[in-house]
Amino acid sequence: MKHGHKEFHIAPMLDVSTIEFRYFMRLLTKRAILWTEMVVAETLVHRSVHHSVEDEDIQLDLELIRHCGWFDERDHYDCSGRDPAVVPTLTADEFVDPHPIVCQIGTNDPWQAAFATRVAKSCGYDRIDLNAECPSDRVAGREFGAALMRDHDTAAQVVRSMVDASGSREQKPIPVSVKTRIGVDDFDSFEHLADFIQCLVHAGCRRFVIHARKVYTQGLMSPAQNRTVPPLNYPWVYRLMEHFPQCDFWLNGGIMNLEHARNIAFGQSPEISVVCSDKENATSFHDKHSVPCKNCNMPYGSCIAPPPINLSNLRGVMVGRLARDNPSALADVDRYFYGEASNPCKNRRELLEKYILFIEKVYPRRGCDDDKIISSRMVMDMQQKIIHNSPHCDVCREFSSEVTAIIDQEPTIEKKSQSEFTKINFNCSHLADQKHGRRRKRRFLKNQGAKIVSGIIDSAIQPTLGILFGQRGNSQFRRELHRLSRDMTVRNCGAGYILKKAMACVPPEVWDRPFALNESIVNYIPSK
Repeated sequence: MKHGHKEFHIAPMLDVSTIEFRYFMRLLTKRAILWTEMVVAETLVHRSVHHSVEDEDIQLDLELIRHCGWFDERDHYDCSGRDPAVVPTLTADEFVDPHPIVCQIGTNDPWQAAFATRVAKSCGYDRIDLNAECPSDRVAGREFGAALMRDHDTAAQVVRSMVDASGSREQKPIPVSVKTRIGVDDFDSFEHLADFIQCLVHAGCRRFVIHARKVYTQGLMSPAQNRTVPPLNYPWVYRLMEHFPQCDFWLNGGIMNLEHARNIAFGQSPEISVVCSDKENATSFHDKHSVPCKNCNMPYGSCIAPPPINLSNLRGVMVGRLARDNPSALADVDRYFYGEASNPCKNRRELLEKYILFIEKVYPRRGCDDDKIISSRMVMDMQQKIIHNSPHCDVCREFSSEVTAIIDQEPTIEKKSQSEFTKINFNCSHLADQKHGRRRKRRFLKNQGAKIVSGIIDSAIQPTLGILFGQRGNSQFRRELHRLSRDMTVRNCGAGYILKKAMACVPPEVWDRPFALNESIVNYIPSK
């Protein structure tokens, strides 16, 4: 028997949910719904030369797309007006579809929210979400994020503007949701939470992602503490679903593994499916589980028990730190949660080899070219094509057999060695004609001739840091990544080389070992 459609979401995380992280996750799962980092709507307004919310078609430029967090290998060049000859090309087998994907925005200004909604829709996002839970001083201190839970009227106005800007039914409107907590500071009663959701329902929102913790703002707790110290209260989320059977909900917070996620989404008795739990089951469940919960035996009295039955308006679950710290735990999402026949990657080696191919395309090595421009963005954002004079330099020669035509190659001119690009007395006079030329020259000399900024290296390797979580060689792999990422003699070989080099420090059988699968699906067959 097939049940209602359930979804598995990977949460928006500041400085984590980057383009590189989302691509890495998409290699692991084709079905999970990915989220961007929170996009500040005010930033999109200031970065845009097109400030009219009334016009149907927002004119996208490269800066607007980049600040909106959008990346699609099929149409990125068309949207940005770039010449395809300047950037690497992709075959059908290499293309990774970014969808389904959600853009989360942060703002307390209805006009800015409407503009950001139009931009997200024009980029191609599948949904848009309003952040009403972030406790960071940079966010809540500007009266948006978690601060919206204290100001119901402003939150409703922002949501209404997003719904209106999402398009009419004839235009296939982009769905709008709100991600929030179960309480904020002293506003932590269930009645306050229900009133907040009711205001947003009146404003036109029917989709809610509930992080089952309250949140402390005004510096009472750090963002990290706000993710662990306030107790999780799943029973409140289930009660909320009973109060609003016309709305769809997704539960976030404290999900430990795929089995836990599936039990929450489909219920402990998935053969029973109702809009809200019947009185007998609800009474029995609430008698056993409440906060502080003695049955769950979790820190701070958290209650993370799955519902006793399949709640139809519980549309799915969301995980965050699990994906960041132990991405291999999600390698079985497509098969175990969605019921697909197989998963995209069989082992860690296959996953990393595909990811390295992507990294070498968007962040090409710089030790084999005469171009002196510093790589600080993806190659498609650069103004001129990188032309390699040789297939490899002296440093990355060991991987020369693996070098592919990542960028269209020109005929070999003269073989360059890495050492030629790491001399302190490199002639940087050409930088004087560039914008901020003196600053670029000082940075070039300070970095010993490195032509790739450290931010690129860090962004590229960050998604892979947890790939060996709980496996032999994990510490050695992470130490080698850190060492190589700070080694200026290999910097110009790029992040792809650094990942390959660090992989060589781990026994091959670790990379070739198949991903661990959850138990076979016996009791139910999830719908697709």
